[in-house]
Amino acid sequence: MDKNTSRYANAPVDLLKQAAMASPWGFAITERQRTGNPVLFVNQAFEFLSGHKADETLGKSWHFLLGRNPDNHSLEQLEEAVRQGSHCSVVMQKTGEDGSVLRSELTVAPVLNRSGDVTHLTWQCRDLSSHIEREEHLEAAIAEKEERFSSYVQNATEAIWRIDFIPPIKLDMAESQQVRKIFQNGIFRECNDAGARIYGLKNGTEVIGKYLNEFMELSNPENVRRITEYARNRFCMKNLISYESDVHGTMHTIVNNMTPCIENGRLQYIWGASLDVSEHFETLQALKQSQKELAEKAIALEEKNTALRELIANIELDKKDFKDRITANIEQVLLPSLDRIRLKSDDAAYVDQHRQALEDLTSAFGRRITDVRHKLSPREIEVCNLVKNGLTSKEIASLLKIAVHTVEKHRRTARSKLNLANKGINLRTYLNSL
Repeated sequence: MDKNTSRYANAPVDLLKQAAMASPWGFAITERQRTGNPVLFVNQAFEFLSGHKADETLGKSWHFLLGRNPDNHSLEQLEEAVRQGSHCSVVMQKTGEDGSVLRSELTVAPVLNRSGDVTHLTWQCRDLSSHIEREEHLEAAIAEKEERFSSYVQNATEAIWRIDFIPPIKLDMAESQQVRKIFQNGIFRECNDAGARIYGLKNGTEVIGKYLNEFMELSNPENVRRITEYARNRFCMKNLISYESDVHGTMHTIVNNMTPCIENGRLQYIWGASLDVSEHFETLQALKQSQKELAEKAIALEEKNTALRELIANIELDKKDFKDRITANIEQVLLPSLDRIRLKSDDAAYVDQHRQALEDLTSAFGRRITDVRHKLSPREIEVCNLVKNGLTSKEIASLLKIAVHTVEKHRRTARSKLNLANKGINLRTYLNSL
């Protein structure tokens, strides 16, 4: 007796029988050395799984253990195991009397005597229906989730894609080599329609199978710079900007968010989501250009204003210089000359009036009385100047050698042009206020 046999030699037979009967697994014993390999023992679980009561099975061929309508493939495997007296395990599917499909796992194992001959076979059976049902529910749930995910990906307005690297990229190689391999080894394995539209295509299936370098050029230094930054960040990146060309040669500005799969120090694939911001980018660039042009125009306008202010200042200086020169000529040349003429003239009063007129040229009155807005004639200006100096109409008429009524007419016309008509304002008082 070997060690394994001696281990259970003292076990009570009744206890073993009770344990077998209480097992939730189906358990049976057949006698292989007798013709037909008849059934010696079945427990209650086996009765249920086989569909036969014990009194219907005991002494009958082992085929009764298979129940009704076993599938042919499993039957062939079990028959071979019985002939060889070998171990065998099969999953059986059979139809119950009510039409239900039952699945079970049946395992047959040989029992050897001391001489090593197979004398009996043990049969163990467990119901897989609930287990398989749970698996089917799980598979169905997974399939439903996959379908929902696929629907979400396909209908998303954002491009969703996966790039596999064949072969995977070793992360211990030089940075420049990694970048080159990303362009060369990257191939699209997943892509929705939104991703296809970025590249000028209609369907995501048109992108699948194409290499990354067909859309994203290694010759673009900005792409190289950004992919290098991506590699330095262990291939995790948010809002990575790339410049990619569609099938028509049009460049697009793309914002990418990517998540890598790294196994055993190799970059296997990348899941990514992308958004084409070309239109927004162009608008932003146009806005920046407009702001630049506006700033340049503002600077140019300020320069023009500065030049204008300088010109006005120069004009004012010129006006002051002109006035100063006129004043100097009047005061230094004309007035002394009139003084000399007055001494020799019989009409000193007339000379005095001319002197006063010249003095008025250098005063505010001269500028105001000759204002073009008043539209005074030269004679009216002359009369107004004499009125200002206190002369009566008779004195003015005598001085100017004209009639008194003519002087009165000039005075009335001047009052009208000076907006003094029908106003109780003295002409001389008004003229002295200018």
